[in-house]
Amino acid sequence: MLFPRGVNAKVLNGLVHELRMRGLWAERHSYSIRIAYNGLFVASLHLYPGFNEAVLRLYGRSDVNRHVQKEVEALIRKYFPDYVLRAVVLRQTLG
Repeated sequence: MLFPRGVNAKVLNGLVHELRMRGLWAERHSYSIRIAYNGLFVASLHLYPGFNEAVLRLYGRSDVNRHVQKEVEALIRKYFPDYVLRAVVLRQTLG
């Protein structure tokens, strides 16, 4: 029987550290990373090791979304070259 391979916590922490070095605040809980820019949460990154997939959920302004997506894409290529990154833009419906 095959089991999904997990990701070493040092790799995940390295990803968080590099996001911070690129001007994005990031905090991690398991395989989910919340990303803030200028004091506001603007995205979340969710890694699915068993499926080799990463989902970036963007909920900032379009200019911020482009910046965050560019930085995350570069780091996913570096840390998880065999993963597929899917970006989803969430629209604000209230207020």
